[in-house]
Amino acid sequence: MRKPLRWVIHLCWLGLLWGISDARVAAVATYAARQELGWLARYPVASEATTFPTRSGSVQARLYRPEGLSDVPALVLVHGIHKDGMDEARLKAFAQALAATGLLVLTPHVPSLADYRIEKSAVELIGWSAEALHRQTHRRVGVMGLSFAGGLCLVTAADRRFAPSIGYVLAVGAHDDLERVANFLLTNEIPTPGGETLRMPADPYGVLLFAYEYAAALFAPAEVEPGRAALRYWLWGETDKAREQAERLSPEGKATLQALWGGNGTAVLPVLRRQLAQRRAALRSVSPHDVLARVRCPVFLVHGAHDAVVPCSETQWLARGLGGRCRVLISPAIGHVEVAATATPAEKLEVAQFLREFLALAHHLR
Repeated sequence: MRKPLRWVIHLCWLGLLWGISDARVAAVATYAARQELGWLARYPVASEATTFPTRSGSVQARLYRPEGLSDVPALVLVHGIHKDGMDEARLKAFAQALAATGLLVLTPHVPSLADYRIEKSAVELIGWSAEALHRQTHRRVGVMGLSFAGGLCLVTAADRRFAPSIGYVLAVGAHDDLERVANFLLTNEIPTPGGETLRMPADPYGVLLFAYEYAAALFAPAEVEPGRAALRYWLWGETDKAREQAERLSPEGKATLQALWGGNGTAVLPVLRRQLAQRRAALRSVSPHDVLARVRCPVFLVHGAHDAVVPCSETQWLARGLGGRCRVLISPAIGHVEVAATATPAEKLEVAQFLREFLALAHHLR
C-alpha cells in the first residue's frame, strides 16, 4: 500500500481538479513532504507570459517551465469556459503543480472560451499550440482540456493537420455531442449509449450560457447588446453590473432577464431549442462524436459521476467511439472539474491511481 498511499498524498499536494481541503489529509501530506516527495513536485517552476505566431495572428499564452531540466515532456493545458482564460487562478495553480512534476506546460488563452462561446476557432488555436510546443521540444505533446475544452481537444487530435504533434489527450468532464449536452441543459434529460434516458436536474448555468450565445433571438434588435452584456455580467458573478445593464431594456427584455436569473427559463426554451436545431452543423463541428475514429493517440477520460453540466454519459459515449484506445474513470469523487467535498479516501485513491497512469505516459512519451 505504500505507493498508492504516496499517490493519494501527492494528489492532495497537487490539488488536482482543485478543492481538496481535508485537514487530516493535509497533515499527512505535510509530514510526507518532509520525508519523501518522490519524483513528483521536486522541481522549482518558472512561469512567463509568451506569444507564438499562427496563421491567424499571435496567440497569448503562459509557459510553466521546470527549472534545471532539459528535453522535458510537454503538455498543452486548455482552460474551460471562464472569463479569465489562461489567467484563471485555479488553472494557474494546477499548471504550476503539473510543471513541478517535470512537465513543460503551455496554457494558451482561447478568446472564444473566455467569452463563453464554443467555436471551431478554439480547435485551430489548440492545434497551433500543440504544433508550437512540438517544434520547441521535438517531442509529441499532450493536450489536456477541462470541461468543454476536453471535447475540443479530441476534435483537435482527430485533425490530420495537428495529429502528428499530439501524443495523448486527457479530457476532464468532456462532451461527445454538444447538441445533445445543450438539449440536456435545457430539458434535464439526455440519452445514454445504452438506449436509456438519464434524467437529472441540469445546472442552471447551462440555460444562461446558451441565452448569452443566442441573445439575438431573445431580445429586440436594439436591445441585443445590453441584453447580452447583462447576461455576461451575470455569468461573471457581477450581478450589480448585470442589473445596471438590465435597466436599459424594455419591460419585456427585463422580464426575460429576470426569468433567466431566477432559474425560470421556461419561456425561452422553445426559442433556444430552435436556435440549436438551426445551428446543428456548427455544433457538430465542435463535437468529437463523428471524428473519434481518427483519434489514433492514447486518450484518458475523467468524469464526475454526478456532473450536472456535462453528464457522465458523455464520457460513456466517447469511450464507445474510441474503443480500446482510451482509459476511463467515472467517479463520485469528481464534481464537474473539481474534487467533490464528499469524496472518500478510497475514491481519492482511485483518482490518484488514474493520475499515476497519465503522468507515467506523459514522462515516457517521445
